[in-house]
Amino acid sequence: MDKPVMPELSAYDSDDGHAHAHTPTRIASSLRELICKGNLRPGTKLSEETIAAEFEVSRNTLREAFTVLAGENLVYKVPNRGVFVIDPGLHDVREIYQTRRFLEPSAILWGQLTGDLTDIFEHIADQTRRGAAQENVEALAVADRRFHMATVALAGSESMTQTIDRLLTQLHLAFHALKIRPTIHDAFAQQNLAIINRILTGERIEASRGLHRYLGLAENMVMELASHDGEMITTKHQPTRDVVTNGHDLTPH
Repeated sequence: MDKPVMPELSAYDSDDGHAHAHTPTRIASSLRELICKGNLRPGTKLSEETIAAEFEVSRNTLREAFTVLAGENLVYKVPNRGVFVIDPGLHDVREIYQTRRFLEPSAILWGQLTGDLTDIFEHIADQTRRGAAQENVEALAVADRRFHMATVALAGSESMTQTIDRLLTQLHLAFHALKIRPTIHDAFAQQNLAIINRILTGERIEASRGLHRYLGLAENMVMELASHDGEMITTKHQPTRDVVTNGHDLTPH
């Protein structure tokens, strides 16, 4: 199995680069993006020494960033071993979908469709149609995430937006851990389009019910596809030691 690889962290920094002060929140945001994009894979060990050097911050500042991510259940600490990216199992997948079935349909049913969100939904629909026509799996995956983020944005709640962002990132990690291929997003592209159409035409109840059913089907599909050497995965993997950044081992010396 290939070693988990971490790309150059500075590439995920703001436009101001190192001229802008790094805070724990900003560092956590950069690491979160790496996790979301799949660059930091499940079980990856995060070296304080190397990451602190990349961001030019103290280890105490970095530890505060790790605390932020731990609070989002994206990393966890093993005493005397270090901090690792979470390695979700099937139980975690069920928890994620259960939460989403309460969160997303209710946002559709009770939220407010603003002019800005109307534009966003229309852009997501265009992106989804183009991705499907071009059989572009990556574009469909991006459009799918944007669709689910937009449905929760209807609620106008920053807390709910942060929650769905965290849940989708955790699910993305679970797909890596459980070897779920990204082509799964293609299976729901047309349903996304149908729900967007119902939201835009004011059919909130139908859209809400449709998404609730959809999320149940998605969970069942993931559970069926989750396999390892032909066997269903039922537990989390142990954290790995292999972590590399820019071709260098990140294990603390």
